[in-house]
Amino acid sequence: MAKILSNVLYGIIWVFSLLPLNVLYLFSDIVWLLMYLFPPLRYRKKIVRKNLSMAFPDKDKKWLRRTERRFYYQFGCQIMESLKTASVGEKWIKRHMEITGCDKIVEQTLKGRSGFGYLGHVGNWEWIPSMKLYFKDVDNFLGGQVYHRLENKTMDLLMLKLRSRFGTENIPMEHVMRRLIECRNSGNTFFIGMIADQVPLYWNIHYWTQFMNQNTPVFTGTERISRKLDAQVWYMNITRKRRGYYRCDITMMFDHTKDLPEYAVTEKYMRLLEENINKCPELWLWTHNRWKRTWEGYQGWLKEHPTINRGN
Repeated sequence: MAKILSNVLYGIIWVFSLLPLNVLYLFSDIVWLLMYLFPPLRYRKKIVRKNLSMAFPDKDKKWLRRTERRFYYQFGCQIMESLKTASVGEKWIKRHMEITGCDKIVEQTLKGRSGFGYLGHVGNWEWIPSMKLYFKDVDNFLGGQVYHRLENKTMDLLMLKLRSRFGTENIPMEHVMRRLIECRNSGNTFFIGMIADQVPLYWNIHYWTQFMNQNTPVFTGTERISRKLDAQVWYMNITRKRRGYYRCDITMMFDHTKDLPEYAVTEKYMRLLEENINKCPELWLWTHNRWKRTWEGYQGWLKEHPTINRGN
């Protein structure tokens, strides 16, 4: 039943996505006004306001409110842009999401090196899977992204279909290591995108760092996998050129990771992400309750679960 519903929804979205982007932006203007101004439909406004004030404690109220409005405006645009993905072609997506650095990754892939691309919820990350289009001539290659399963099976299937439009593979977080070992044992190379700016559960917290002026728990799974496979790690810096046009600059963070100090990769990623956000704060996804897990709460959780295995 979920599959049927997701296919019906995808069909509706596909028809809707045939509208020109400028027309879709008329809907996004309505969406952002409703999410921001209309009380019954306000979307996580308290969380957005709290996050901004925590991340920028030295900014005045005028700056914070202006950034808040700009974020909701960008968020409305991104919703329509993501729906547009259902029907766009290669030329269109390459024009609207410029990706630099793919040639360097292709070069490394042809040498037999695999890698991970770190990115955050900045700009329109839903268009990043289009980078698979640059690897058409690379044989025995896996291009994909790690994802968290959605609780709603219909929406989960719908998002998987949208995110695989350009040929990328969606790998569930719990299957990443097994899938990549299979890939390597088959003599294939891979490049996997990892969005690692979400909130880990208490049992999966291994490292804390200062991020956006807050003591922040961070995911370290990508680093552990990259070290085990001695894979390259890259950072994908997303900026917006203008409405509907983005640029992603990919630069190498580390060529080899196996012998690096523990958490060196994670720390470098958090610093680059922080710099990315500070340059254009309205592009980050402020609706995530990013700092809901505190150090004090974590210490209390450890006392309540002294023998639990928090995983690797």
